[in-house]
Amino acid sequence: MRLPARFAPPLLLLLALACSSQPARLRGAPDGTWLGTASYRGARLEFSIRFRSDGDTLRATFNSPDLLLLGQPLDSVAYERPRVHFTTPDDHPVRFDGVLAGDSLVGTMRVGAVPGILDSGAASAERPRFTLRHAIVPPPPYGTKRVSFGSDTTQIGGTLYLPSGMPHTLPGVVILQGSTANLRHEYRFYADHFARAGFAVLVFDKRGHGESGGDYGTATYEDLAADAAAAVERLRAEPQVVSSHVGIWGLSQGAFIAPLVAARVDSLAFVVAVSPPGTRVGLAASYQDSVRLVSAGFATADAQHAAVLDRRIADWLGGGHGRKELEEELDRVHDTPWRRASSVPHHLPRGATLESWYWRGRTLDPLPGWRALRAPVLVVFGAADELLPAGPSAANIERALGQGASADHTVKVFASANHTLRVLPLVAGGPWDWPRAAPGYVDLVTRWMLAHTGR
Repeated sequence: MRLPARFAPPLLLLLALACSSQPARLRGAPDGTWLGTASYRGARLEFSIRFRSDGDTLRATFNSPDLLLLGQPLDSVAYERPRVHFTTPDDHPVRFDGVLAGDSLVGTMRVGAVPGILDSGAASAERPRFTLRHAIVPPPPYGTKRVSFGSDTTQIGGTLYLPSGMPHTLPGVVILQGSTANLRHEYRFYADHFARAGFAVLVFDKRGHGESGGDYGTATYEDLAADAAAAVERLRAEPQVVSSHVGIWGLSQGAFIAPLVAARVDSLAFVVAVSPPGTRVGLAASYQDSVRLVSAGFATADAQHAAVLDRRIADWLGGGHGRKELEEELDRVHDTPWRRASSVPHHLPRGATLESWYWRGRTLDPLPGWRALRAPVLVVFGAADELLPAGPSAANIERALGQGASADHTVKVFASANHTLRVLPLVAGGPWDWPRAAPGYVDLVTRWMLAHTGR
């Protein structure tokens, strides 16, 4: 269609304005995947960054299988050609400052003191360097789809990872997160890894988070186990999945509830439990505060004070006695820096919160559940666990399994590894290295799961 001449100039002006309205700082933005390495003290780490322009915003995710990370969103992503900046979203953020030149992105990383990884002197003495190149990455060998399933009166939202397979040919695994990881994408590394190994994988948002209904803050461990059991049944209902070849993998809280889940569903193919407490949960909380405060630089006496209060709270939760004296002590320490840095509360919980997994759950003894477990089980610990006493926990659970119904059980402790099975260089000693997955951990778990699903 030919436009009348009188309309042409205004139209051209609108087109020019539309083109000029795109922010100049995003022209030539580094969209796509960039692969490369970071180097520090002679240790090299392979990783990648995925950039994506979204209107006038640049977003990015961080990926490093060595660090057990995939699709971790980055903060403060900025692009002012040719400079690119982004920051990791954690308690000890790392800032990346790079310069874009063609298909290369080169720069340095600003790292502060990180417990177990870098002390303050090392962090200020030298900056790690990184080099990335733009790359074409093939799509993963699986598809994904969003799903929703019911748990009691609550709807739970999740994602299925499905490798190619004929009906009734795939083994399956449901991923159960730790207590502070509530959204499905936070365990994307494990979902991707197990899917690449041939498993159908289901990972879901915890109740009260993401696309899941309910209230996580007032949920009990039985509620969380019911959600996980519903996830197992949803995965079993998938046409490609062999229903008798479905198991569960859980970390921390997810590992703690694994025996509760097994009691709710028939014939689990396997249970993998990473860093489960082998003592009452209240004792694990006491241990966690004592380690956390010492690592943060507080006096040993302060750490011991917090640990004693944690144990007194656990005793009160179990027996209901001495509330007045305990409240008075919490008031006395309310404004102390160590109390604010610990999990010691200002006030004792009441109402529905009191009955939740976080509080009443501290009274639970995990060992009867392990004795009752019938499914094959692999239990994994890091010897340098900062959140629970790994040695006693491993010994207690191994003893309980030996006394119980599971004839096929293995307990493995990895030297120098922490709660998430990463080895911290200042804990391990020797030449400095990045906080990688414990050597052999991922391979052991994968081979064990495959063996217990007939693969």
